[in-house]
Formats: sequence, structure tokens, C-alpha cells
Amino acid sequence: MGSSGSGRFSDYPGTKAKEVIGEGSGTAGGTSGVDKCTQAFHVLLEDVGNCDFYSQFGSVPSPNTQLGIIFDGRRVFAIDINGVKIGALPTQYNYLVACMEDAVTYVGVVSASASSPVPTIEADFVAQ
Repeated sequence: MGSSGSGRFSDYPGTKAKEVIGEGSGTAGGTSGVDKCTQAFHVLLEDVGNCDFYSQFGSVPSPNTQLGIIFDGRRVFAIDINGVKIGALPTQYNYLVACMEDAVTYVGVVSASASSPVPTIEADFVAQ
């Protein structure tokens, strides 16, 4: 038995599937049937010390600070209510770009933060 994939990125979870033409039923792509776009998630943000919030204020946002998510054309970032970038989401969350293109928005809160020894932010997000 061999692989049933097409050798394309659509074989991987988080990519949009397309209908398969031919015998049998189903869709192309390695989806699990779970809509990741609607799942809540907890994340440790990256590059906090290099982001605009830390550069402007010299500190990290306090717990319970409200957050959103944007894609700036290069990376997915968590932002505060004023649109200031506070940290980048790890690349495993790049699937959120496709979700946001489908009009899914995300709101969140800082669940934990620390300025030292390294600026660190943990956040919880839910889909709207």
C-alpha cells in the first residue's frame, strides 16, 4: 500500500480541501474533520521583545489585557486593542490566515506575562 496523497500542500491539515473527481467519495487533503478555525487555543508568543508594544512602553501588557490577531503579510501577530503588535504567533498557527480570510476573527486575553529575564507573554484566544 502506498500513500494516497497528491504530493501537494493540500495534503496537509490546515489547507483548504477541494472536491475529488472520480470514483469514490471524500475530499482531497489531510483534514481530520475538525474545524481548527473555531477551536480556542493557548499560545506562548514569540519575539515579544522585538515587537512594537515592548519597544514603545519598555514592558509587556499585564494579564487580562484584551487582544486580537492580525496578519501583516509576513507573520501572524497578537495585537492590543489599539492595534499595537505585542508578539508573533508560532508558525504552527499560520493556518489562522486562511481562517481570517474566511471572516473568522479572534479575541483573546493575556493569561500571563513577564518582563524578565526575557519578555514573555502567554495568551488565550477564541474564535468569534
